[in-house]
Amino acid sequence: MAKLTRERKNKTVYRLVGESQTQGLIFNRAASGNGPSCVVDGKMLRNFGSCSYMGLERHPALLAGAVAALENHGSQFSFSRAYLDSPLYQGLEEALDEITGRATLVAPSTTLAHLAALPVLVSDDDVVLIDQFAHASLHMATDLLKGTIVERIRHNRMDLLEERIIEYSTPGRRIWYLCDGVYSMLGDFADFVALRELLGRYPQLHVYADDAHAVSWTGKHGRGAALSHLGDSDRVVVALSLNKAFSAAGGALALPSPSLRTQIRRCGGPMLFSGPIQPPMLGAALASAQLHLDGGFPLLQAELAERIAAAKDEIARLNVPVATADWTPIFMVQFEALRAAQLAVRELRERDYYCCLSTFPAVPMDKPSLRFTVSRHNSITEIREFVAQLADVVAGRGDTQASAYAS
Repeated sequence: MAKLTRERKNKTVYRLVGESQTQGLIFNRAASGNGPSCVVDGKMLRNFGSCSYMGLERHPALLAGAVAALENHGSQFSFSRAYLDSPLYQGLEEALDEITGRATLVAPSTTLAHLAALPVLVSDDDVVLIDQFAHASLHMATDLLKGTIVERIRHNRMDLLEERIIEYSTPGRRIWYLCDGVYSMLGDFADFVALRELLGRYPQLHVYADDAHAVSWTGKHGRGAALSHLGDSDRVVVALSLNKAFSAAGGALALPSPSLRTQIRRCGGPMLFSGPIQPPMLGAALASAQLHLDGGFPLLQAELAERIAAAKDEIARLNVPVATADWTPIFMVQFEALRAAQLAVRELRERDYYCCLSTFPAVPMDKPSLRFTVSRHNSITEIREFVAQLADVVAGRGDTQASAYAS
């Protein structure tokens, strides 16, 4: 098989994405805000595609926080953080310290957090092993690690990870494993149990987890999955999102020590050169953080858990072939051919449901998929109705892949 060079990959992506765009399945423009429904091409669709799992974007506290910050600080604070911080950053980072139980550094986005942190964390002689399905932003960040050994590991294969740890171990060398806490396409968790065992056996192992899709809806104060399982290790760094379920803007790094926070703040390129999060969204982020620390927040998490349970029950009852059984609000049905996935997404839109088409490079070439999510916006009745419609569409297609990504 010919090597998939950068040029060939770009041509392939251009063709596949262009085909789906021409069919009106991606690159759509909404005529509404996010919520239980969205308007696409003038049609009201029930929304099963949002990453706002907790449905907080219209929560009164977040709206009030954004408005107060706008009124008090204006629409922007136009300084690099290397020169001058908006006064809202301190309160946000202090609240995130309490949420995560760690020294936290806010970044303009989760992607820019990776780009700032990894070149600082990874030393010249270190080795980086990255899960093949880790978020694209993590793979992009490894491109900055010139001269460092970077190797992909098959998805969640802890046996292969251990083999590479043993092979690459030399005195003084650290081995970094890069993964997602919850994988944004499949919706499955990292193998935290195995990772904890490997961290115990191999002191040279360090873990960097992108937990963007687990923040808010799981863990104490919404700290996510990775910190809930591995947050007591001083060899684990976790990147968070203040978008998605957190419903504000930006990203953050939950670090094992204040000294490491200072090091990344001083040396991480985007921390020196990127523009800041602007005051209205800093105000929303601070309000969201305070909401997460409120004693009533677990009740909101429980509301989402009830909706995930409803989806899981209907999927099992109707035998819908989803890719993973993990308990997350992300679901994926895989097809044998892109055309089949496209037709399934289109048919659901004709039935007034919005869900997402996933194609290469977001998923492997041979795993075109229909991806849907549930959130607090969706009622339990609507979730059951959607899964019934999905089951009917999938049964009619007859060309799904019954199992998750092959190990």
